[in-house]
Amino acid sequence: MIQTNKSRLNKLLVLLLLLPSFVFAQVDSTDIIVKQMMEKQKIVGLSLAVIKNGQPVVNKGYGLANVELNVPVNAETVIRLGSVSKQFFTTAIMKLMEEGKLGISDSVHKFFPDAPETWRPITIKHLMSHSSGLQREAPGYDNFKIQPDIDVIRSAYNLPLAYKTGEKYLYCNLAYFMLAEIITQVSGMPWQDYIHEKLFIPAGMHNSYLTEFYRIIPNRANGYMHKKDTLINATAMFAVRPSGGFLSTASDMIKWDKVLREKKIILQKNNWEQLWQPVIKTSDKADAKDYYGFGWTIEEYKGRKLIIHGGANIGFRSVYARFVNDGLSIIILTNTDEANPRLIANALADYYFRSGRKN
Repeated sequence: MIQTNKSRLNKLLVLLLLLPSFVFAQVDSTDIIVKQMMEKQKIVGLSLAVIKNGQPVVNKGYGLANVELNVPVNAETVIRLGSVSKQFFTTAIMKLMEEGKLGISDSVHKFFPDAPETWRPITIKHLMSHSSGLQREAPGYDNFKIQPDIDVIRSAYNLPLAYKTGEKYLYCNLAYFMLAEIITQVSGMPWQDYIHEKLFIPAGMHNSYLTEFYRIIPNRANGYMHKKDTLINATAMFAVRPSGGFLSTASDMIKWDKVLREKKIILQKNNWEQLWQPVIKTSDKADAKDYYGFGWTIEEYKGRKLIIHGGANIGFRSVYARFVNDGLSIIILTNTDEANPRLIANALADYYFRSGRKN
């Protein structure tokens, strides 16, 4: 027995010696950066995943998922993604296109025949890229009312277009309500079921859910906000917004990142890559290099190509940043309304690039 224990100990020591020491150094430095910025931004809880060259180097939580019960955040804490969810809708649309059930150049009138004539030039591609000309929000949306997506969409029928279709970029949550309704119509199942079956299950994302308020979801984080300097529970969101429709975990998002990186399942490689092609500039500035694709923003950060999307629901803020030419992904999920996870992602990216380490 003593000999067996010695043998196990020796093997463990060998494994520890083989692990690159910089991994521990990076994790320690990551902790310092995250904790300092959480304190500055008054963030209650944060879940972080950092993936380098396909390998998760950080997957952990900081702070609290539930203040009243003193429950810590960990890698399996379920947190609202907000508009980071938009990529799931555009991926589902591309999947339906591969199945021959729609084309991204189809007019919205094919799916909404009672829509106003001014909407006729709008295509699915315009909806995915925020270039439809539709107003950002439909007037019929009510955070405290559970209602069919089509009712929310129809409430916008009398609104004028904000600009000519395809002419410019205007972030539009209404467009993603329409994409959700199209997925439901074409697939023959509720959009959340189609995304779960065709995206989450193949990716192994077993802890990603619709943002239902009443459902009991294990490990779900509470949302928080500040009233002046006092921490309070965030305003409840009863309605489901397809534009920000899912909850997930850092561990599940690591699995999703693997799917995006490898481009071997769910979509054909060329259709994956279509999601990240620049479609329309997000700024009127002549020298701007920021574009929107299909459910993703394509930018440059200090000369490095960045494919990114942020998310915000009441009491939650998130960001998913992919430095695709550098093999670095950073995913940050928080449960605090005042959080600015993009600033934290930038600080972490600066650190990882400055360290010059490669796994």
